[in-house]
Amino acid sequence: MVPGIRTVALMPVAPSVRPWIERVIASPAVRAGYGSAIAHAVVLILLTLVLTPAPPRPRDEPIVLVLADEAAVPADEPGHPALEEPPVTIAAAAAAPELPAAPAIDVPPAIDVQVDASAPLATALVAIPEAAPDAELPETPPAVTRPASLSVTTPAARAASAEAAFAMRRGEARSRAVRERGGSAASEAAVARGLAWLALHQGADGSWRFDLSNCQCAGGCGHVGSITSTTAATGIALLPFLGAGHTHLDGPYQETVSRALYYLVGRLQPTPRGGDLTEGTMYGQGVATLALGEALALTRDDMLVRPVTDAVKFIVTAQDHYGGGWRYLPGQAGDTTVTAWQLAALKSAALAGLEVPTPTIDGVCRFLDRVQARGGECYGYLGPHTKPCTSAIGLFCRLHTGWEQRETLDRGLAALARPGPAPTGVYQNFYLAQALLQADHAAWPRWNARNRDQLVTQQARGGHELGSWFFDDRETAPGGRLAHTALAVLTLEVYYRLLPLYRPDAVDRGL
Repeated sequence: MVPGIRTVALMPVAPSVRPWIERVIASPAVRAGYGSAIAHAVVLILLTLVLTPAPPRPRDEPIVLVLADEAAVPADEPGHPALEEPPVTIAAAAAAPELPAAPAIDVPPAIDVQVDASAPLATALVAIPEAAPDAELPETPPAVTRPASLSVTTPAARAASAEAAFAMRRGEARSRAVRERGGSAASEAAVARGLAWLALHQGADGSWRFDLSNCQCAGGCGHVGSITSTTAATGIALLPFLGAGHTHLDGPYQETVSRALYYLVGRLQPTPRGGDLTEGTMYGQGVATLALGEALALTRDDMLVRPVTDAVKFIVTAQDHYGGGWRYLPGQAGDTTVTAWQLAALKSAALAGLEVPTPTIDGVCRFLDRVQARGGECYGYLGPHTKPCTSAIGLFCRLHTGWEQRETLDRGLAALARPGPAPTGVYQNFYLAQALLQADHAAWPRWNARNRDQLVTQQARGGHELGSWFFDDRETAPGGRLAHTALAVLTLEVYYRLLPLYRPDAVDRGL
């Protein structure tokens, strides 16, 4: 025992004074009740799992492409879905279908074709007949009433201009435009071969890819591209078909165009800023929107109104609102090439009757002011410069913003046309051809004759590359053979492409 410390003895607690709760828990009756409750709960759970019926498994329904009103085509006429191939379907477990054989080389009905089978390449020798004095343009679908563009022209004036222009892509109107604007039999045959090559290199899902990885090419074509945006590739490859008047409603390339439109609409991602078609680059947004807008303007198909409206909204909200241009990412300070594609898309949408805000076009004017040189005769990529390719693009854009400095514009075009078309500059020639023709420039006949014949000569003449083009053009090298072929065909279609964006009477702020 330690001195100074008091010791307390602990006495055991008698069972009679234990807490009542312990006595209850220790009771055999209570423990038996616990066991019975647990056993019954287990039995009830097992019975529930066994007796509850399983929910019905949902069926996998295919997605069916119907971009047009089937009722619009009588069931007893050619072209009705019941008489033609069934609609394209995509099911989750379906295997990729075989690619169809390309249609025969397409030439407008008003053009007589003779093929020399003994030639190394079956070159179509096209005789373009003279137009009858009272020849009528083919009928075009009625205009769709849409919100007016915020511009100085009326919706009725825009609709009349678009209706007259789009009629030029078919029949006798196309033949007349080729004759009057500088085309030739050889250039039309080259267009037909180019479209056939593009159709053969479309993927089973309706898309195109710059690296040609999704078609049956299997390495048969060299000089493939590296850009990964499938919306950009599909848009640029689809434009030549629309340029020649082929739509998802009629023509020998109806299935090709239908699958491409379906793919683009399916790739559109809804966002708070609008319908996103970029796939990593605003090039994809501009090119794909341009193709969708042109299809809408050609067919007036209401199924395309919402996708085009949403895609246009994305372009408007993605603009650099300070500098006025566009580049790779939304809101990024602009460059000349990406800006040109967005402007083209906006103009085509306006001609289809959709709303394009005037402040957006005013922003493009601010951007062009910032990158111009020599008072507006030349244009650079990110700033003032005198580079020929970006100068051609800048002058093209000036035409479509209603620029009033006509003498300056003419001097710029004359300087670019003086050396003749660039031997390998397909991108520069693509824009310069449109600008010279739209401006009705004095240099157009001579420059066009050289460019037209140069393109026909440069087209691939044999093997799997038959009908395609590839140029040593660093401006468009990432697009490869696919992009070069599309640009070459579009350039040779400049005489009759129905989109009023490429017509002289469309060059004002109202279109």
